[in-house]
Amino acid sequence: MSSYREDLAFINDDGFSDFTDGTLPGVLGLLRRAGVRNGLVVDLGCGSGRWAAALGGAGYDVLGVDLSSAMIRLARKRAPLAHFETGSLLNAKLPACDAVTAIGEVVNYQFDPKHSRAALTRLFRRIHAALRPGGLFVFDVAGPDRVPAVVPASYWKEGEGWAIHVEVDGNARSGWMTRNIVCFRQD
Repeated sequence: MSSYREDLAFINDDGFSDFTDGTLPGVLGLLRRAGVRNGLVVDLGCGSGRWAAALGGAGYDVLGVDLSSAMIRLARKRAPLAHFETGSLLNAKLPACDAVTAIGEVVNYQFDPKHSRAALTRLFRRIHAALRPGGLFVFDVAGPDRVPAVVPASYWKEGEGWAIHVEVDGNARSGWMTRNIVCFRQD
């Protein structure tokens, strides 16, 4: 298993950003209602920087972390005032901050061979320790409902100059899901 490389990073950003874009207003609202109106937000699994750009535009300082160097390159172009680091969310530097986000089911991804429940517990404790008083941790997870009713399942999606085929297998009762992804991109 490996992190998103150039083609998949581009395809993810171009064709699958609707979830991130759709959550932006709600998550910004959560931060504001919690009293986090400025300061540093650490974005774990920052991907192509869509969330980082929105945070920067709303007046926050941003540290984005992603395992994919291809995603980090896209993020640096999209949000040039933010700071980005390539690395696993499991061992990312967590400075004192006002909020931490992990949007897009990133805590479910097991690209890092060190991924385990114990590693996630340690991460959550580190996040708690890094948050300033009144700070907020916003994350989402893929639950059993993300496993298709009939598996294996597959789908095909196309965009301008790219196509992707995804095969999904899993077991909702056991709590696992895998995706095998083949991407095609024109030069």
